[in-house]
Amino acid sequence: MLKKNSIFSRLFISYSLIIVLSFLLFIAVFFYLFHLNLYEEYEEIYQHQYVQVEKQLSNQKEFNWSHSETAEILSYSLYQPGYHIYLVDERGDQIFGPNLNQASTYIPIQNDILNEVMMGNKVSEGGFENGELRYTIATMLSTSIDEVEQPIMVMIFHELNHEYQQVIWMILVTFFIAIMFAGVVLWFMSKRITAPLREMSEIARHYAKGDFSNSVRYQSNDEIGQLAKSFTHMADELNDLETMRRQYISNVSHELRSPLTSIKGFIIALMDGTIPNNRHDYYYRLMKEETERMIKLVNDTLDMNQLEEGHHKLLKTNYNLTHQINTIIDKLEPHCTEKQLQIRLHTNRDYYVNADKERIEQVIVNLLHNAIQFSSSQSVVDIKLTEERPYVYVYIQDNGIGIEEKQLDLIWRRFFKVDEARSNKSGAGLGLAIVKSIIDLHETEIKVQTKPGEGTTFSFNLPLN
Repeated sequence: MLKKNSIFSRLFISYSLIIVLSFLLFIAVFFYLFHLNLYEEYEEIYQHQYVQVEKQLSNQKEFNWSHSETAEILSYSLYQPGYHIYLVDERGDQIFGPNLNQASTYIPIQNDILNEVMMGNKVSEGGFENGELRYTIATMLSTSIDEVEQPIMVMIFHELNHEYQQVIWMILVTFFIAIMFAGVVLWFMSKRITAPLREMSEIARHYAKGDFSNSVRYQSNDEIGQLAKSFTHMADELNDLETMRRQYISNVSHELRSPLTSIKGFIIALMDGTIPNNRHDYYYRLMKEETERMIKLVNDTLDMNQLEEGHHKLLKTNYNLTHQINTIIDKLEPHCTEKQLQIRLHTNRDYYVNADKERIEQVIVNLLHNAIQFSSSQSVVDIKLTEERPYVYVYIQDNGIGIEEKQLDLIWRRFFKVDEARSNKSGAGLGLAIVKSIIDLHETEIKVQTKPGEGTTFSFNLPLN
């Protein structure tokens, strides 16, 4: 059954309407051409009979035929199955006709036809007379008949109704067969064309429920095939996003639960006096660090949402990038001391850039945090600045575990984390996603070079002041 608003029904009805209208146009043009061709054929027949009648009238004078003899000889030419010929005088009275019994077959000629012919014109017209479609041709003869100096030859084609009925019947039969055949073909074609769309619609309902196990099995290279491939790619992306979302929720829950549990335990211990007074400052400091870790996680999440939704606008200024990096290194000194590693800046001058100072600091801090996190103890993290006008290039290189090649395209995704089993590190997986978003806002590019077991180098450029 056809559903009113389905693509299949609209496609089938549209194609069917086009075919029907095309056939109707064909019928109209065919009838018009048939009409012209039929009347042209009648004109040729009239001209042939006109010559024959002229010859026979000439023979009448030459051989001195009587009126009855002439009537009998002419009757064979004047009477034909599809038409009759009459020879009349200027008043329309019949001289000779298709039948010797003139009164039984004579068809009166209209006065307007007689008047037109008497003016020396040839008349050719069709129409209905007494419910019958006829075509009449009339013109004057050049040979006189007895006492009639200007006889008129009138040819009347009758039974045209039968001619048109036969044509109509053949067209209708052909039209019906063609429409039935076209309808069947259109039905299956429409079904075939819309099948992948129906399949995608059904699979989309499963996707809406979180089930990404099915994919569209349409392999053609046409537009629907491209749509099917895009649909499958979208499903893969949604599946990956859903997996990362669940992983992110798990990570965030763990990241929040651990410090909250620690803080709760410290507060209970402080309240019931388990912790001696001389250790209070130490546990206050621990609670402060855990609180800052939670605040950073929440801030990273909010930053990521603002950057991805386009709510954040850059506030570019001209500032000293070299001084900024030195300040960041000083801020990260406690982390370096704890990990027993060193951050070294390689440059021999100050570089002034035009960028959003606060956001670039966030980029460098996140990249250095990553380098510290994935580097082994007693190693070195190198920062290099090189000038290639009109840019300054920033390189941050660690000697850590590196990144697998298959993960290079994934590290920029929010919530993605490098294999924890290899790194033995925790985190929400937002740092590099934030870095990528900030660098994109600056209309530049961040690159990564890595080799598993030998370290990773991140690089980006900023416009010089």
